[in-house]
Amino acid sequence: MERAPSPLQAQPHDGVGQAQALIQARQLDRAQRLLADRMQHFKDFAALQPDHPFTQANPHMKELTAQTTWNATGLLSMTGVLWWALNLTVDLAFPHTVVFNATGGPDVSFAIFTSVVTGFFFVDPATLRGEYQFTMQSVAGGLGEVSLDLYTMNWSQVASFWGAVGGISLSKVSGTGTLTYR
Repeated sequence: MERAPSPLQAQPHDGVGQAQALIQARQLDRAQRLLADRMQHFKDFAALQPDHPFTQANPHMKELTAQTTWNATGLLSMTGVLWWALNLTVDLAFPHTVVFNATGGPDVSFAIFTSVVTGFFFVDPATLRGEYQFTMQSVAGGLGEVSLDLYTMNWSQVASFWGAVGGISLSKVSGTGTLTYR
């Protein structure tokens, strides 16, 4: 499957666009380093514990490379105290997007933030629809970081995202939500 250029590869022609492209390029570079670390950690874990349930649920992770993942960038927002709502909207190759919505509580959560996130799908996102599990952690007092991981209902990992938080958050939540591929 041939992939179209990422939105991050667009060449802006103005100063603001160039600054945004530089920030996005740095985020993508960091995400690629985190992806390489995550792939290596999984491969090491799988080699040490081939019979572990997580290893068994994620055979596709053993063969991952940077060329067999789908990068995406977009926005993650969350609001709520104890009861919360989160929304992830990421762009893939034009015109495709993935939207993930979840609500829940009561949890250890205090959040009012929006974050630009970059990450990867470990399976073809065109095959993803319906209910998925997730884990999300965020810490910010003006500026901070967030991570979000998506899993099938049997804990097979399908995506991972990271970003800088602009807002206030002290959250560590998990649950299920609905994913739509458009």
